[in-house]
Amino acid sequence: MRYPPGRMSRQPPRLDHQEPDFAIGSFDTIYCVVWRNDTTVRGAKALHEGFHQWATPGARHGLVTIIEANAPLPASDARDEVAGFLRSIGDLCVVSAVIFEGSGFKSAAVRGVVTGLTIMARQPYPHRVFATVEEASGWYAEHAPDEWTLTPSGFRERVANLRRLITPV
Repeated sequence: MRYPPGRMSRQPPRLDHQEPDFAIGSFDTIYCVVWRNDTTVRGAKALHEGFHQWATPGARHGLVTIIEANAPLPASDARDEVAGFLRSIGDLCVVSAVIFEGSGFKSAAVRGVVTGLTIMARQPYPHRVFATVEEASGWYAEHAPDEWTLTPSGFRERVANLRRLITPV
C-alpha cells in the first residue's frame, strides 16, 4: 500500500488530563486516551466529556485508545461507561484503534474484552484492536481520511510524541 506524502503535524501533541489511572490528550484531529492502570468510571466520564468538548461539530475525528500492559480487565461499570462513550461519538469519529500493549494470556483476554466492548457499542466507523502501536499504524493510516495525509510512520511519531508528555506513574 502506498501512502500519500506528508504528516498530520499541524499542531503539537497536547496533554489535557492525567491521573495515575489514565491520561488524555490529542494531536491534530485525533483524540487519545492511555489507560495506565485501572479503567475507571471516572476516567471513562472524563474521556466522554473531554472528547465532546474538544471535538469540532461536523469535523472528522479519530480516536486512539492505548491500554498499557499492566492494566487489569476493566470492571463491568467502567466497560458500560466506555461502551456508552463509543456510541456517543458515532457522528464525530471516522476511525478508531485500540492498542493493548503486552503479550501472553492476560493481554489476549483484555483484547477479547475490548473487542466485546466494540461489538456492544456498534460503532459506525472502522474500529480495530491491536497489540502494538506499530501494528496499528498501517491500518490507521489506511482508514484515515485522505486529507489527513497520515502515514504509518507519522502515526507512530505522533503517538510517541504525545506519550512523552505523560508523567510516569
